[in-house]
Amino acid sequence: MTIFAVLMPFPQPEIAEAIKSEFPQDSFEITPTQWLVPTSGTAVELVKRLGIFDRENPSKPSIGNAVVFATSSYFGRGPVTLWDWIKAKLEATSGG
Repeated sequence: MTIFAVLMPFPQPEIAEAIKSEFPQDSFEITPTQWLVPTSGTAVELVKRLGIFDRENPSKPSIGNAVVFATSSYFGRGPVTLWDWIKAKLEATSGG
């Protein structure tokens, strides 16, 4: 499993609701435009699952604009709840 960062250029309630709907217990809202989502698969699959873009069906209407990144490491400064959440998700996926 990977933690993905979903980054929006401005708040988009439709994307936020899709994240909450698809990952009700497994998402972390940093700000209304920045979310973390742990899931298996690829960024392409997550973008499709959230309804942002489906490259197999590019004419399908999109619910908004966002960039999705897979994380390979992390560092920074933030609330304890964020670091606890990241640690728990990474430990759950690595078995450690």
